[in-house]
Amino acid sequence: MATDVEFRRRVLLVDGDDEFVRRCSAAIRSRSYEVLTARDGFEALKVLRGAQPDLLITELDLQRMSGFELLSVVRSRFPAVAVIALSGEYTAVNVPHQAICDAFLSKGPNLDFELAGEAERLISESPLRGSRPKATVAPVWIPKSTSGYIILTCPECMRSFSVDQLMAPPRKESCIFCGTEVPFQVSPHEITPRPSPETAAARSRQLRAKAKEAVALSQKLRAKQGLK
Repeated sequence: MATDVEFRRRVLLVDGDDEFVRRCSAAIRSRSYEVLTARDGFEALKVLRGAQPDLLITELDLQRMSGFELLSVVRSRFPAVAVIALSGEYTAVNVPHQAICDAFLSKGPNLDFELAGEAERLISESPLRGSRPKATVAPVWIPKSTSGYIILTCPECMRSFSVDQLMAPPRKESCIFCGTEVPFQVSPHEITPRPSPETAAARSRQLRAKAKEAVALSQKLRAKQGLK
C-alpha cells in the first residue's frame, strides 16, 4: 500500500547562541530536514542517546563540555553520525587537525546558507559512511587549561574527572568511576571559558552588596563629622 509519509533526515545543532541557532535551524529546515537543538555537549549527548541524528553540527567552544570533547565521544560511540564543526575562534587554516569531524566551517555572515548546503552534502553521503574506516579509539581532544589540570569526560559512563595537564605521553587515564581507559589530547590553543549566567549574576550581586556597604560607610562618616 502506497504512503505519502516520507522519512525526514534528522540534524542535531549544538550551540549556546540562541539567535545563531534560530537562524541556522531555519536554513536547514528549508532543506526539509528535522532539526534538534542543544546548548552544550551534555545536552547533545542526551539527545543522541534518545534520537540518533544523521548529522551533528557543533560549535567547538561550548560551556561545560568543549566541542572537541563532544566530537571525540561522538566518534567513539556514534561513528555513523556525520559531523560538521563550527568555530568563531578557529579558521580552516588553524583549526587543530585532531578535531574529529567530516567538515569544518568558520562562522561568518553567510554561514547559515553555507551550513545548509554542507549539511545536505554530508547527509547525501551518509549511506557510504558505514564502510569508511574508523579509528577504534577516538582520543578526547580538549582545550589547554591555565589551572594546571584538565577535566575529562569518560565516553562510556559520561562522568567527568580531573587529570594532570602535564602528564607525559602516551596520554591515557583510567576513569575513576568505571575504569575505562580514556586516551586524550590537549590542544595547543587555550580557550578562556565564558562566565556562565549564574556566575555573572553572583558577581553582580556581590558588586551591589559592596556598593551598598560603601554608601552606608560614607553616610556613617558624614553623620559623625556633622556631630563634631
